[in-house]
Amino acid sequence: MRRSVIYKISGIVIVLFWLFVLAELVKRTHFTPSSVKLTCTDEKMPLDYISEEWMEVFVRGRKVGYTVTRLKKIEGGFDVTEEICLGVTLMGSATEILSNTRAQLDEGFLLNSFDFSLCSGPIAFRISGKVKGNNLYLFMGEEAREETKVIRLPSRPTISAGMTQFFKSCELRIGDSFTFPVFDPATMTTNPTIIKVAAKEVIKLDGKSYEAFRLEMNFLGRTLVFWVDERGVSLKEKGFMGFTLVRSTPAKAKLGLDGSKRIDFCELSAIKVAKRLRDPRKVSYLRVQLNQVPSSLPVDGPRQSLNGKALAVRKEGLPVKASYTVPYEGGDNRLLYYLKPEMLIQSEDKEIIALAKEIVEGTADPFTAAKMILAWVFENLEKVPVVSIPDAREILKYRKGDCNEHATILTALLRAAGIPARIVVGVVYKDGRFYYHAWNEAYIDKWISMDATLKQMPVDATHIKLIDGGIEKQIQIVGMIGSLEFTILDYR
Repeated sequence: MRRSVIYKISGIVIVLFWLFVLAELVKRTHFTPSSVKLTCTDEKMPLDYISEEWMEVFVRGRKVGYTVTRLKKIEGGFDVTEEICLGVTLMGSATEILSNTRAQLDEGFLLNSFDFSLCSGPIAFRISGKVKGNNLYLFMGEEAREETKVIRLPSRPTISAGMTQFFKSCELRIGDSFTFPVFDPATMTTNPTIIKVAAKEVIKLDGKSYEAFRLEMNFLGRTLVFWVDERGVSLKEKGFMGFTLVRSTPAKAKLGLDGSKRIDFCELSAIKVAKRLRDPRKVSYLRVQLNQVPSSLPVDGPRQSLNGKALAVRKEGLPVKASYTVPYEGGDNRLLYYLKPEMLIQSEDKEIIALAKEIVEGTADPFTAAKMILAWVFENLEKVPVVSIPDAREILKYRKGDCNEHATILTALLRAAGIPARIVVGVVYKDGRFYYHAWNEAYIDKWISMDATLKQMPVDATHIKLIDGGIEKQIQIVGMIGSLEFTILDYR
């Protein structure tokens, strides 16, 4: 029996915004000096040394949460824990988010092991890791069904969990610059980052003045700013879209989280346009003027073309008949890659394979099979906002989620059925705004777009693709949030 569904578009921003933007803003990271020689103290901390730092999180002046970071000296290094608590509104629904990181670091604050969790209601994502030699071993899932992944490290990284101790033991100077590799457990990637000591200035917190160093970090093309006092204690951190963290106390940090005054983050990240579209789900051609052209913007196919900053999107046609039957067994290595399982897209899982076979009922035509899988996902996933890392196994367990969950399980089922598939991320129009969104593409003689949230194949032309790839590539979207603007020039 089919269920009646009223869909709400939930953008990829819900996951990326919190896991990447806030994670970068919150982290007080250990920096490995590169371009300057620092004068650091050689003072050894006693084994009973413990520090604790609290900060309040604000968005455009409204308090949305707090963070607490604890550092403890242990034999041979440090034990660090960081907790992030957030109260947010997504599409009108109040949601509580709790992120926990615990890491063991050596004397140089480089990573030995970690445990990371992200919880929102009953849904939880957990991952742990351990460094052995030049490899980082990742572990995820229940013990009996645990997944492992090995990442080759170009250099041993630190982790984004409260590494202020470096500043407390070094003398900073204006003009100092640092380069450091940081491992992010949410994306399972290690990325180099550069931070500079830009100036020394006076800032005010709660009516009190502090002399502080202003540190600036470039993150995905945007500038994050940090202020630390002369002892290296973090005072204030400021990111884009109005995010600010301010030093606090245990008693004060947890106060003032009024749910009635929360900002809806779907609306906050949406791109407003002056012209309204009639029947957007039926639009087959759209032409927009961009204020900037993202470097990741795909324009090498028939669906999207670019002339200067004017982007044209055309709804693609469907193949009359596919040249292959499922499963795809061609020799194109680029397509075979999109049949392989990934750590969060477990297309080799027995339950997922069995479900894919049950859905397609022996259908050999890839187009027909893809439509059947699309319909199953649309009809069997409750459409609610979820703040977590999309995991195909967990999605089947809870059968609920936003566009991220729909796109993830659709990818897993398509691959399990033998159809090359990938996730794409971009924006889609609804009610005078473009919202950040995730959908899919399946290869059926050419890449055909699919949206399981809206039950479209191919998708309408208001779907503007910004990037395709896994979560490690989708992080690039974060740099566009709040800076990308559209002007609608034409549509039909």
